[in-house]
Formats: sequence, structure tokens, C-alpha cells
Amino acid sequence: MLFSFIVPVYNTSKYLSECIESLLCQKGADFEIVLIDDGSTDGSGEICDGYAQKNPDTVRVIHKENEGLLLTRRRGFKEAEGDWFICVDSDDAASEDLLESVADAVSRFSPDMVMYNFLYVSGDGQKTKSRLSIPNETVFQGDNKLYIYEQILLTNNINSVCLKAIKRGILDIDRDYSRCGIRNTCEDEIQTLPLFTNAQKIVFLDTPLYLYRKRQDSIISVSTYEKWKASLICFLKTEEYLDKWKVPDELKKRFYTHSVETLSNFLQWVFFSREPELEKPRAEIVRSVSVHPAFKRCAEMYDKSCASTKYLKFRIPKIIKLVKKQKVRTLWWYYHIEKII
Repeated sequence: MLFSFIVPVYNTSKYLSECIESLLCQKGADFEIVLIDDGSTDGSGEICDGYAQKNPDTVRVIHKENEGLLLTRRRGFKEAEGDWFICVDSDDAASEDLLESVADAVSRFSPDMVMYNFLYVSGDGQKTKSRLSIPNETVFQGDNKLYIYEQILLTNNINSVCLKAIKRGILDIDRDYSRCGIRNTCEDEIQTLPLFTNAQKIVFLDTPLYLYRKRQDSIISVSTYEKWKASLICFLKTEEYLDKWKVPDELKKRFYTHSVETLSNFLQWVFFSREPELEKPRAEIVRSVSVHPAFKRCAEMYDKSCASTKYLKFRIPKIIKLVKKQKVRTLWWYYHIEKII
């Protein structure tokens, strides 16, 4: 059984060696490391080549034009030869026990996917455990996969592809993602949906086997208009799975309500950002939100009894009403007064 570590690389020379070294020291199963250089300009490609020259039987390098994280990772899946895939971002690292623990779980449980916990690593090296709280070696299959679906629909806790060892048979390797409209953000969500659908058995290891580096300049840490557009694409794609997964009506209502709350957070960013950061004028952004199918669907399905807090139960209906009427100035005042209060 061969495991393939898939590592998309783009301008992470500062962290790349630490990432690769953490993979080279893995034990417990045969593995390869596939480094996909997405047109790096900071010397990352040369670092990859250096490791391939020193470890020709283990490390392979693919150099390509810059296409973004989603298509770079997909290229890695196509090129990899493993029976199982483990994704690692090039500014992160793996615990020394990652492969051994995953291989052991595969042997004992015969799953289609192995999920595992992780640690946050701050700039000064401090490590803190994630918010994931699932009993060790919990097996999800049949009816109890509903818990997995609930986590996907209402949180971001298990979306990351980097927190999963994926059996080749459940991965849609030949699917074309080039026209999905997503490049560098929300790409985990768009790939996770078919994975959880296809996996008949999933086992979770409550051991921090992945080291996620918290960077203020990382893609997921920065709000942008591109990120908002990608989140709308993910919403519409996720909505398609509500019936596929036979999600109960109560969970559907919670999903739509949670999505409106996310929309409110985006608009808050819009009204507190400087104009140069927005890419488009605020009035145009509000108009585009008001006519978008995702907003219309969420506004229609919103149920205040499913609101996350009493405060949001009061706040969200007002924002929906103002967005529908495209009251840009009123929204501006609302968000700013809200901040003062």
C-alpha cells in the first residue's frame, strides 16, 4: 500500500524545507512526496528540485504555470501513484506520527477516509489544539454520517482537505474543476462535498497529527471580494447536497440561517473597509448581493428560531430587509452605530 503526500507549493520558501523534512521522516508505510510548484517566484521551485535530487526514490517535482491552489492540488492527485492521498500545505508540517497512525487506522478499520485532529502553530512557535472535539476512533457510517454533514453545513471545522487521508477510490480524480470559478479560497469546501458523499466509512483520530501554521497574510485570514464570490459558489454547490444527503428539514433551516449570518459578516467587512480594498463600490456590491440567487434563497428560508444567538435573531431580519431594498447608506449607519453600541 503506497501513500502519496500531495504538496502544492507557491512562494513559501520560508517554510518549505520544514514542511518537506517533516514528511521525509515519516514511517509505518511506503510513501512518495509529490511537490507541485505553482509558478513560484521566490526560490521555492529550486528548493523542491534540491530535495528531489537528494531523494530521487521518494520526492517528485512538477513545475507548472501559476493556476492557483485548487488546480495545483488537482494536478497532484492526477500525477500521484498512491493508493491513499494525504494533502499537506507547503507552509504547514506533519507530526512525525502522521503516516504511522493513518496506516494503522487503515489496517484496523478498512475505512475510505481517515480524519485527524491538528495543532495551530503561532509565529513564535506556540502550539494550541484545535476546536475539534470528537471521541478518538469514532467511526462514521450509515445514519451517523449525519454528524459529518452537520459539521460541513454549519461550521468550517472539518472542511480542510489537509485533515484527511483519502482513499483513491473515493476521489473524483478526473473531474474538471477549471471552470468552477474558484482559485485560491474555499477550494477545500468545493472538494470536500463529493469526498464525504463517496466515503462509506470514515474514522476520526483525536490525535493532533497535522501542524497548521497561523499566518496573518494567509489566504484564509484575509477578507476579499474574491473570497466572497467563492463562498457564494460553495453555497450553491453545497445546497445541491442537501437532498443527496437526505438532510432533515430542521438542519436545512439551520444551514440557510447560518449562511445569512455569514453574509452579514461579509457586509460588515464591506462597510468597514476602505474603498481601495473593495474592488467595487459599496452600492454595486450591495446590489449584486441583493439579486444573487444565494441571498434570495437564504432570505426566503431564514428562520430566526435557528439563529446562533438572541442578538442575531434581532439583527439578521433587519439586514435582510435593508439589502433587499438596497439601502446602502442605511446599512452603513446601521453597521457603524452597531459598532459603537
